[in-house]
Formats: sequence, C-alpha cells, structure tokens
Amino acid sequence: MAKSIRRNTAKPIIKEEPTEIDVSLINKVLKTKHRLKCRNSKQKEFANLITEKEIVISAGPAGVGKSYVAIARAIELIQNKTNQHETLVIVKPAVEAGENLGFLPGDMREKMEPHVASSLDIIDKIIGKSARLQLEDADIIKVEPLGFLRGKTIDNSIVIVEEAQNMSPEQVKTLLTRIGANSKYIISGDLDQSDKYKNVTQSGLYDAMGRHRNIEEIGFFEFTKADIVRNSIISKILDNYDTVTNDVKIPKPPKPIKPQSIREGGPKPKYNLLRKIRIFFKRNFKF
Repeated sequence: MAKSIRRNTAKPIIKEEPTEIDVSLINKVLKTKHRLKCRNSKQKEFANLITEKEIVISAGPAGVGKSYVAIARAIELIQNKTNQHETLVIVKPAVEAGENLGFLPGDMREKMEPHVASSLDIIDKIIGKSARLQLEDADIIKVEPLGFLRGKTIDNSIVIVEEAQNMSPEQVKTLLTRIGANSKYIISGDLDQSDKYKNVTQSGLYDAMGRHRNIEEIGFFEFTKADIVRNSIISKILDNYDTVTNDVKIPKPPKPIKPQSIREGGPKPKYNLLRKIRIFFKRNFKF
C-alpha cells in the first residue's frame, strides 16, 4: 500500500518591500497651493527662519501661533517641488497636562491621538480633514512617538516637534541626532508651562535654546506675550499669573461685642456693683 504524501500547504513568507511614497499625490490631494498668511511681523520672521534654517528652535507663550505657522509653512514646503521634502512628521512627548489618562486602547497611532490632536486640528483647518486622512494613508503625513525615533535616520522630511518643554535634554539630543539628508526640524514649546518639570531649566527645550547657539544651521526664535494673536484676554490672564498671588490672607478676629444691656444703657451686671463696693471699702476702711 502506497504511503500518502503530505503536501506542505503553508504559505511562503513574503517579505514586504518598503512602500515608496508617491510624492505627486500631495498635489493631487491638495489641488490648490496653500499660502501662509501671517498675522504680525513676528510670525513672518518665524516663518522666514523656518525656510532658511535646517533646524529652528522656538519658545513662547500660548496663543502666539507657533504651531500654526510651523504647520502651515511645512505644508507649503512639501507642496513645493523645488525641494526634496516628502513627508510631514508630527512628534510630541506623551505627557498628560496634569492628568493621568491611564491605559489607552488601540494601536500606536490611536494611542498617540490625544497627544497630537491639537496639531491634527491645525492641519484640518488648513487643508481639511478628508485631505489630511488621505495623506496619512499615503504616509505623507505621519505621527511618530518620540521614543520610537531612536535608531532611525529621518530623510526628506519636515519634523514638527511641539511641547518640547516636556522633553528631557537626552530626548532632545536623541531627536536632533536623527536628522538626515534634506530634512528640516521645527521644535517649539512654552518655557512657562511644563507638565513635567517644576524647574523648567531642567527641560530639553531650555537646554537646547542655550546649548546650540554656536551652530549656524540652527535658528532660534522667541515670542513674548505682546505677540499673542489668539485672544487678547490671554495676555491679561498671563499677566495675572506673573503678578497676582493667590495667598489667602487670614482676617483679624472681630472685636468682642458688649452685652446688649450695656450697649443700650440698661442695668449693668451685678459683678460690677460688687466690684465698686469692694473698692469703696478699701479706700475708706483699713482692716
């Protein structure tokens, strides 16, 4: 009796080749050229610095337009065929603003959603959510966790790093040393609002702002409260945080209230009459 031959039905393992980015897709999705409209001279200076330098490190309070200008200029640059920027990468440290979000379900992209939501909202305002999702599917717009950049070389990309005041000097060092050919970094944060460091001088943003001033290819930019464009009330709120303390002053105890009979001129208590009798006898009689 012939032995039955068992066939190997396992499917062969096929190694996936890295997908090539269709750089022409961005102009198919974004049918119009987007132009950044700066709202003041400081935003214009910041935008020009982004164009000129390989790395830009900026600091300033909320509401000055750091994120908007960076993202809008980045979209302009990846639409421009005269350069080799192919992708827009959003990087943020996964630090909650004073809250513990706990375990988040989903893949890494879904876990990063709460941290990069503000950046994605800005992209949606500029090009629309539908276009943004198409570019994400094509890997032209990417969201990268900060910790996953170690060991990578980032080529042909514009990397926008926000909330850098919550990064350590070691994390900023890792990030800066990942830059490859034809790439540009835009790093920003608010040195007055760190969710990780009580002393912001310990943060990677503060460290980088002072450490790399001798490198010509790195540009530095600082906004002030006077540059706020979001809402004028923000300047007033920040002024109060700088000048007004919330120390509660303990009020002095109220003065004791005299009995009603004394206040109204009524009869005085008996102990006053007895006291007067004792004083009279002491003055007039010797015992």
